[in-house]
Amino acid sequence: MTEPTLSIIIPAWNEENYIGRTLESLKRAASIYERERGAATELIVVDNNSTDRTAAVARDHGAIVVFEPINNIGKARNAGVRAARGRLIAFCDADNQVTENLLVLIHDHLSNPKIVGGGTWIEPERHNLKINFFYFIWHIYVRFSRVGVGMMHCCKTDFESIGGFDETMYTAEDVQLAYDLRKIGKPRGQKFELVHKGWIITSTRKIDQTPLWVMIYKLIGFGFGMQKKLRNKEYCEHWYDKAAR
Repeated sequence: MTEPTLSIIIPAWNEENYIGRTLESLKRAASIYERERGAATELIVVDNNSTDRTAAVARDHGAIVVFEPINNIGKARNAGVRAARGRLIAFCDADNQVTENLLVLIHDHLSNPKIVGGGTWIEPERHNLKINFFYFIWHIYVRFSRVGVGMMHCCKTDFESIGGFDETMYTAEDVQLAYDLRKIGKPRGQKFELVHKGWIITSTRKIDQTPLWVMIYKLIGFGFGMQKKLRNKEYCEHWYDKAAR
C-alpha cells in the first residue's frame, strides 16, 4: 500500500447530506495530484459525534473515518491529524468543494522552503447581499492581517510542534493556528501565505441561517473581549447548534 504524502482532515458533524459531495471533489483533485506529482493522498473524516449517517456515507466514498466524541472543532481536527500518515496535512470543511488543481498547488506551496504553511482563497457557492457583505468584511481582515484560512495546510511536524489546534477555542481556532505557524516560521525566514490560483468553493449555509442583524451583532461583539468569547461555547452556539457549523 502506497504511503500518502498528503493527509486531508475533514471534521464532520451530522453532514450526511454534504460529505459525499465534498469527498468526491477531493478525490478528483487527488487523482490529478497523483498523476502530476506522483504522490498519494488520504482522506480522513472525523465523525464528531454525529447522530446521522455521516460516518457510513464517508466510508462509502472511500474515506478513513475516526471518531471524536466531544463536539469541538479543534478536538476533531486534532484527532484527524493523530490518525494521519502523510508528512503534509491540510484541512477541509465537510461542506466544501475544491478546484481540481488545489492539491497540486498545496504540495508545491509546502515544497517551497520559504513557506511554513498557508490557506486558500474562499469562494462562496452563491452570492447575495448578505453573503457579499460577510466576505467583504472577511477580505478586509485577510488583506490587513495577511492571515487567511480556507483549506489550511502545513507540514505535520510543524503542526505537532505548536500543539495543533487550541482545543479551548470554539471558533477561529484555524485563524489562531495561522498565527502560530507564522510565529514559528518567522525565525526560519518562512512566511504564511495564501494560495491564490486554486480555491475552495464553500457552502453558504451558515450565513443563510443567520439573520443579518445577528451577524453584525456577533462581529461587533467579538471586538470586545474576543479571546474570552472565542472560548465561550454559548457565545459561539451558532457553530454548534446546527450542522452548518
